[in-house]
Amino acid sequence: MPKLTKSVVDAATPREKQFTVWCSELKGFGVFVQPSGSRTYFVDYRNRDGVRKRMTIGRHGKITADQARKLAIATLGETVKGRDPAEERVQQRNALTVKELCDRYLAAADKGLILGKGDRPKKASSAPTCGPFRVLNTPAAR
Repeated sequence: MPKLTKSVVDAATPREKQFTVWCSELKGFGVFVQPSGSRTYFVDYRNRDGVRKRMTIGRHGKITADQARKLAIATLGETVKGRDPAEERVQQRNALTVKELCDRYLAAADKGLILGKGDRPKKASSAPTCGPFRVLNTPAAR
């Protein structure tokens, strides 16, 4: 198990099945080598419940081995703080967009579930045009 460098990753010849090359210096950091020849960096860790997780960092060529190592160190640092980076990535991808949230709001307003002044149902209007943004990334109103 050598330290993962560009030359080590490039020297890993593809086999009939996917295999893993682990880094000797950073526990949990490795690269998958696919039969097609593509190589993908990943980090392996345990979350606060002790469940083993594996998170893909990026493809070799798009990022260097050193960049992947820095991202792996950052990911492992987050796990030490009790966070779960892979779970946070899934939640980010599954988060509602502003458009989806507005559609739900307008549907509820059409059904009369949202009350305005005087406990009267609110009239639905049009949705905003900032639809593709995720609600998790939207700053709170001040």
